Amino acid sequence: MRLFIQLLISSGILLTLNAHALKSDFSKAINVVSNEQIAELSNNKVTFLGNVEVTQGSITIKADKIEIKRGNDNKLDYISAYGSPVSFQQTLDNGKPIHTKSSTLQYKPKENLIVLTGRASIWQGESKMSGERIEYNTLTQTMRANDKQSKGGRVSSTFIPSELKE
Repeated sequence: MRLFIQLLISSGILLTLNAHALKSDFSKAINVVSNEQIAELSNNKVTFLGNVEVTQGSITIKADKIEIKRGNDNKLDYISAYGSPVSFQQTLDNGKPIHTKSSTLQYKPKENLIVLTGRASIWQGESKMSGERIEYNTLTQTMRANDKQSKGGRVSSTFIPSELKE
């Protein structure tokens, strides 16, 4: 059971939102703490419920619920985190942390996609991007934000010139 959980988690939940993420994180132990853990072995699915906290090296994910599903090919199908909010933090190689907050965080490895929805924001230092939905393609390293949910919705970005130089 523990090996099954480790394989599911290590194959994707501890994702990076930047190519310069602390590479040593992925060799560290993965720890998951929650109020309840349900493993549906016949469905290749693990659900963590209630005050979920996942840590691996400098990575911390906090959520109310995290679902991890592996396909019949033994590859990760998806990871979905739900919360009010879901938070993600990781220290990059430059020593600076990157943070996200949203109502949901989805990782779809087959699509190379991380999707934050519901009052989503990502920031490092004082530089920040916010919108109803933020997508990050891990292959192309392309970020896209929109706010199509609200009439006339807009996205917001703040860039600090001194932080762009670093």
